Amino acid sequence: MSKFLSGIIAVTALLGWTSITHAQLPPASSTPPQSQPTPSIAPSRQPTPSATPTSTTPDLILLGKVISTFWQTNRAQTESQIVMNLREGSTDIKVYATVQTIVQTGNKFRTKLIFAQPGTAPTATYTIVCDGQKVWTYRPDKRQYAETTFSKFQAESYSFLIGAASIFFLSVSEVDRQEIIAALTTDRNFFTTLPQEQIRDLQGSQRQLDGQNSYVYAYEDKKENWSLNGFVQPQTGILQQIELAGK
Repeated sequence: MSKFLSGIIAVTALLGWTSITHAQLPPASSTPPQSQPTPSIAPSRQPTPSATPTSTTPDLILLGKVISTFWQTNRAQTESQIVMNLREGSTDIKVYATVQTIVQTGNKFRTKLIFAQPGTAPTATYTIVCDGQKVWTYRPDKRQYAETTFSKFQAESYSFLIGAASIFFLSVSEVDRQEIIAALTTDRNFFTTLPQEQIRDLQGSQRQLDGQNSYVYAYEDKKENWSLNGFVQPQTGILQQIELAGK
């Protein structure tokens, strides 16, 4: 259990895109999840962080609070901006996408995926829905429809298009989620007992996010060439925003 919990400090993956995710995690609810969650989609402005200050040793007590808070809820709503750097022959192309997702325990989610260059009309819009077992993808303008299983969708490289925070939420089973909650409820100082080599690449700092104080956890994997910044509301332990970049 100790090894499993320490492993969730960072998500190890090879990525060819840049993602900024604004996560809104409501309090836990006893209401059973719906088979196909229906979001209320409305565009919103992404918070703008301040300049990066000097990083320090991370606040591991707060990290325990963040992880516990993240998995105490059975649903989350996230909004993401994704920039993909692609190459076609000798031409470099940037593809922009806006992602709005509601995700629930039991591997249920509903995503609206919009491809559009900044300041232009959308070039393609997709709706992706999962009832926990099957995933349906629909593109209305082309009347295109596809169906697959959740396990196959999760294994595909394009599954990140539902948002980084949503993928992270779905990566932990219900059994493991309950174990995390129980372990951190018993000992909120769990992460302070981790061996130094398990947290050596994790840094922490105080920053401003839209004029409000935030605590930022920064992780960089130089070998795989990717980095992650997680913005946290320090009083509540609520994850506000994730910045994920790499190849």
